[in-house]
Amino acid sequence: MLRLPVVLVLAAVIVTNVARGAEGAATAPASRTPKLSDLFGDEVVARGQNVEVKRSQLEEAFTAFKANLAARGQQLPESKRTAQESQLLQRLIVTQILTNRVTEADRKVAKELGEKFLAESKKNAQSEDAFNRQLKAMGLTPEQFHRRVIEQSFAEAVIQREVTSKITVTEAQMRDFYTTGTDLLVRLLQADLEKMVKDPAAPPALVAQVKQRIDDVRKANLARLEQAERVRVSHIFLATLDRKTEEHLPEEQKKRKRQDMERLRKRALDGEDFAKLVKEFSEDRGVQQTKGEYTFTRDDQFAPEFKAAAFSLEVGKISDVVATGIGFHVIKLLEKIPAKKAEFDKVSADLKEFLTQQEVQRAMPDYFAQLTKEAKVEVLDPKFKLEGLEDPAPKKP
Repeated sequence: MLRLPVVLVLAAVIVTNVARGAEGAATAPASRTPKLSDLFGDEVVARGQNVEVKRSQLEEAFTAFKANLAARGQQLPESKRTAQESQLLQRLIVTQILTNRVTEADRKVAKELGEKFLAESKKNAQSEDAFNRQLKAMGLTPEQFHRRVIEQSFAEAVIQREVTSKITVTEAQMRDFYTTGTDLLVRLLQADLEKMVKDPAAPPALVAQVKQRIDDVRKANLARLEQAERVRVSHIFLATLDRKTEEHLPEEQKKRKRQDMERLRKRALDGEDFAKLVKEFSEDRGVQQTKGEYTFTRDDQFAPEFKAAAFSLEVGKISDVVATGIGFHVIKLLEKIPAKKAEFDKVSADLKEFLTQQEVQRAMPDYFAQLTKEAKVEVLDPKFKLEGLEDPAPKKP
């Protein structure tokens, strides 16, 4: 199915809010490593009209960036530190400029965007407790997280008003994507290819490479429109983790839960209403909202044992007791949905959003460079530079 890149929050905004630090967090221990700002004062590294970025903000943004990399098992070579700091500085500057441009109407849009993002974040966490545990791991309270999301939404609201609203995507473009996989990147590559073909000095190998790239992008775009085989299931769930601590239950309790699940499975096989058993006995935290039903593909983030059992069933059949890392399940297959290409009418809104966001990404370098120029931003540390000023040409997405 079509997956869309979202320019919703922007790396610029995320970095800025991380750099501000957790408001109200516990005081750092006295033994912490001194920062340069502690020793020499908090130097201003960039300033402009209503814009000021201090050394401490950049240090904190860089620390957060490295921590983010480390969480993914990656490291930043020291040789690339200055280049990365330059990018972070540019993002900090742009975010301040965007915040300064917020109107009252933008605030209303930002509120809606923030509330939607919060709702989706909680939904993805699968439960309120899991969501709060994730925030705690980041050193945030729910209130702090909510404030940051609203702040981040301000920048998106400004971009929507000043950039996104000026972009038009036609139905012809959407149908071209749907039938041939042609998007902005393909069009830019085709323009390059036309120039090469007219140039006698163009290397044939390079021409062939661009042609192959166009084919690859088109195929990848069309693949996005393919809906993989899905199953819709209902399941009874008994947890083998303590619901408060997330620690494994004692083996004796696990054994009793397994026996309870075997009895529930027998009742279902004997003809009792499966949905009623789910409602009465399932310990799934989201059962009130989902009624124990889930629809997913083989690639979705469900336990491998759960997916294997679900896809092996016939419609209407009930599985054996399935053990996963979090508990025991009995699954009933309600529907098997074969793979197919998504219908145009059902994905047209997503197609429009996808193509619009490509155009937004293309416009961003010029837009940011213009904002920086209007704000008369001056970078005071000569080792940093603003890329948008040196190279204002539109970038390929």
